[in-house]
This record gives sequence, C-alpha cells and structure tokens, in this order.
Amino acid sequence: MEERGRLVRLVVIPLVLFAVFSGAAFALAELHFAKPGVPKVAGNVALGDPYRGDTVFSQKCASCHGRAGAGGGVGPKLAGLQMTLAQAKAQIDKGGTTMPAGLVKGRQEKDVLAYLATILATP
Repeated sequence: MEERGRLVRLVVIPLVLFAVFSGAAFALAELHFAKPGVPKVAGNVALGDPYRGDTVFSQKCASCHGRAGAGGGVGPKLAGLQMTLAQAKAQIDKGGTTMPAGLVKGRQEKDVLAYLATILATP
C-alpha cells in the first residue's frame, strides 16, 4: 500500500500538475491578452492579423517599400504616409506603375492591411 502512495506522489501528481499548467498556458496564449487591439473592420475594409501581415509584407512588399515601410527605392515610403486603409486596399487591388495588381489577395491582403494600419498615419 505504501508503494502505491509513493507512485501517486512521484508520477500521478506531477502529471496532473503538468496537465493543469499546460492547459492554462495554452488557454492564455489563445486569448492573446497582450495582443494590441486592431479593429476588425476599418470603414469598409476588413482587417486580418497584423502579425501575419508583417510577415507577408516582409516577403512580398518590403523589397520595394523597404523594411517596415521605411522606403526602399522603387516603391514609396509607407511608414507615416497619410493614407486611409480604403486607399491602401484600392492600391493593392489595382496595382501601380511597377506594383502588380492583386499582389496579395484574400487573407493575405487583410493581414497586410492590418499591418499597414500600424504604420500608416491614417487621416
């Protein structure tokens, strides 16, 4: 009987504590308490996740607009630019002189727009 009590103390209790703390950690991570508030809709423009948008921007936009939109030679500097998100969406959709139309679409476009909301100086 004493061996069974020892087994409970050495195996079962640590496993239960691990499961409880792991579950709490995953639940808190899913709730995103530290995530800054970004509106899901800005005017007529639906926004996605700014963190994913930062990644997509780095992969598809930064080569022309520079890292964090700071300017890169071919494309204009976006950081601090006075532009609404509706104007940014229209520009993404129709393209520009060297920017191809629809470079990002669907979820990626929503994510990039959410990221742009963090760097543009919207009027």
